[in-house]
This record gives sequence, C-alpha cells and structure tokens, in this order.
Amino acid sequence: MRFLIKGARIVGPGESFVGDCLVDGETISAVGTDLSNFRDSVDKVFNARGKWLLPGAVDVHVHLEMPFMGTVSQDDYESGTECAVAGGTTSLIDFCLPAQDQTLTDALAVWDEKAANKAYCDYSYHMAITHWDESVKEEVKQIHAHGITSFKVFTAYKGALMIPDDAIFDLMQTVRKLGGLVTAHAVNGDVLNIKAAQFASEGKLTTHYHPLCQPPVAEGESTGRILELGQLADQPAYIVHMTCREAVEELSRARLKGWKSYGETCPQYLLLDDSVYDLPNFEGAKYVLSPPIRKKHDQDALWGALANGIVQTVGTDHVTFNFHGQKDLGKEDFRKIPNGLNGLEERLSLLYTYGVAKGKITENRWVEVCCTNPAKLFGLYPKKGVIAPGSDADLVIFDPQKNSTISAQTHHSKCDSNVYEGFALSGGPSHVFVRGHLSFEDGEFKGVRGRGKFLRRTAAGGPI
Repeated sequence: MRFLIKGARIVGPGESFVGDCLVDGETISAVGTDLSNFRDSVDKVFNARGKWLLPGAVDVHVHLEMPFMGTVSQDDYESGTECAVAGGTTSLIDFCLPAQDQTLTDALAVWDEKAANKAYCDYSYHMAITHWDESVKEEVKQIHAHGITSFKVFTAYKGALMIPDDAIFDLMQTVRKLGGLVTAHAVNGDVLNIKAAQFASEGKLTTHYHPLCQPPVAEGESTGRILELGQLADQPAYIVHMTCREAVEELSRARLKGWKSYGETCPQYLLLDDSVYDLPNFEGAKYVLSPPIRKKHDQDALWGALANGIVQTVGTDHVTFNFHGQKDLGKEDFRKIPNGLNGLEERLSLLYTYGVAKGKITENRWVEVCCTNPAKLFGLYPKKGVIAPGSDADLVIFDPQKNSTISAQTHHSKCDSNVYEGFALSGGPSHVFVRGHLSFEDGEFKGVRGRGKFLRRTAAGGPI
C-alpha cells in the first residue's frame, strides 16, 4: 500500500515541523513540508492536521511469557505485542533467560517457539547470562552472530540469575571484542537476601518490607560497580530500570568522566512512590517488582536525569502477574510475591501527559528517550526510531487532545489489574502503523497476528 500522511506536526529527536510523510509499502519514501504532488499517486491520504507524527516507539525492556518464582507471566507474544501496538510501540526487545543447566542456544530455541507466528510488532531479544564458563563464553559469539548483540547480567537473585563480578568482567571483555552492550540489573543481591531473611525472622512479611530489602544505597553501590567494571573492560555498560537518586549520581559521575555508560528508567519510577506498599487489602502486592518503587525525591532525580541527558531511555520492565492467583501466592510472605507490573501499552502516553505536557521534558526529548535512543543503543537505527526516507514505516499519529483514563477494564493486557488504574491521559495514539500496515485506528485494533518479525541487530552501543 502507498499512502500519504498530511499536515502533521512531525516530532523527531532534534526538531519539530509541520509536514507530510509518504509511505511506499513497508518503508518511508519521503518526508517534507509539502508532498501534495503525490496525492494522485497514493492509495490513501491520512489527514493529520492538529496531530503529531512520531516514529514508532521502541521498548527495550520487556518480559513476555516469562517463567518466574514458580509461575509464568500473563502476557505472551500475542497479548504483549497487542499492548505494544495499541500504545504506539512498534518494536520491542524481550529477555531470553536460560535456566542454570540450559545452553544459550537451547534457551533461544524456547524463546523463538514462544514468539513464533504470534507477534503483532517486530521484536528481538537480549540474552541473559545466568551462568558462566568457557562453553557459555563460546556460545556468546554464536548468539552475537545471530543478531543478538546485547547481554544481560544480574547482580541479584543469587542461585538463580546472579553471576559474580569476575564472570561479569569476563563477559564484558568478550563482548568488547564483538561489539554491543552489556546491560545490568544493578542491586546488591547479598544485601537483599540478608535483609529479607532478617525481616522474615522478625515476622515482618507484609508488602511494606519489600522496598526495605533493597535500599537505594544498595542500588547505587551496584550501579557504580557495574559502571566501573565497564570502564575497566573498555566496554559500554547499560543500567536497566534505574529507580533512585543514588543510581543517578553514579551514572552522572561516570558520564562526566567520559565513560561509555548508559541508563534507563521506567514510568513506574517516574510516577509512583513507595506509599503504594502500604495500601490496604494486600493491594500493595500489585506494585511489587525489583528494584522497588522509591520516594518522591527519587522521581525528581529521575525526571532531571531524563531532561539533562544523564539517563538515555525509558523502558517499561513490562511483566504482568494476576493479582488473583499469582500475586496472592505471597499473601503471607512478601518474598513469594511474583515481581512485575504493566507498562507496555501506557508508556508513551504517560510520558507525554506527565512529562511533556507538564514541562518536565520537551517533545523532542520524549521522542529521543522512547524511540530514537533505544534504537541507536541497541542496533536498530536507522531502520527504527526515526522518520526518514529508507526507514521502516513504523509510525504513530499521536493526538495530543485525546482524553482517556487507564483501566484494567479496557487495556489490552491479559492481566486482571493495572498499576496505573484511574490515571488520566491527555494524549494518545490515534493511528499506529507497523512497517506500513495500519494496526491501530481510533481505538480499534487492526494488527495482523504473526506479522511481527525477529530483528537481527547490529553491534551498536553509542555514543549518545
């Protein structure tokens, strides 16, 4: 299909202007202030006057159909990518998580099977490194050649996902020779385990104690340690889901020194505070994730870091568990509550409503952290994350006048609750195109199941 989007305010990472966009098949063919001469040669014209045109958003922190804590998250590649498209996200990166006794190749086959013929939008994986030896080290090279150029380490979840510093450093040196990013869940796992055990021995097992097991200083310490290891290895390091002022300070210090260091935060850390853990009737369980939600002053630190370029991206860490039947597994002990919450569908509109519209970040910075920077850092640019000739026609017509209220009754997730329940939105997508295919229009989902394809990525990773 060949179509023209007319009269939109085209918002990019560096500038905004009123103009037109011509799409031919799956690719952007032309962008300009007036492409009226193409009117007679297209199949359809979309009038976007009064609306904005954005590149399709890229969410580089998603967990779909993830096994965790004895259960499996609700959203799979069908419902998860439906959430993504409905919210203006047209590409995502999931995490392939090998079991302790599983090879990286076997884990990749499991994730490929999960995704096969289900996805409504394009996707890729980060490969998690959950154990380390010479055979895994060799497999990293094979996985990289497959187009998976980012690798995830955990400094928490000892005995399950966590690997020691010597393994992290060896991985960093290995990836440096190949090119790409090492990403890290940075919380001091030893502190977490000891404090959780202490609380349990004292009978302190309500959700109130969940954030107290992972104090901000433990996140700051681990963030600083990962960035130091990256500098020593001369390897770009990326901290996922940053939550607090202490982590921001460590990233700021590293970047001011010129280190190849990057950071991500998520909407829950920008918009929620730790009072949620004291909600009555076990409601606090809905907000249990790791790292936990922090204080209001941490929100201020994160918004500032987004605005000034210290933090480069906003992901979601979308991993959904039902309140009834999953979260309530930990009703008597917070340590047994499956960690995770939603955000894939809500991210773009939340950042507009509570960031752009309130003057905390500019419209161009919004596009940069939700679309362009994720694509650049993770080897998808310029096919993704930008409106330019030759790029994939992943496009969002965004209506800044669209008013709605978030609710589990209307979201596209399979989850029975939504942590943003009742949040008012002052803008949202009216049309979403995935490689030129109109997949969402005025509240109606029109995606094609299985149309999303696996994205082989290049070894990007800065500088930003």
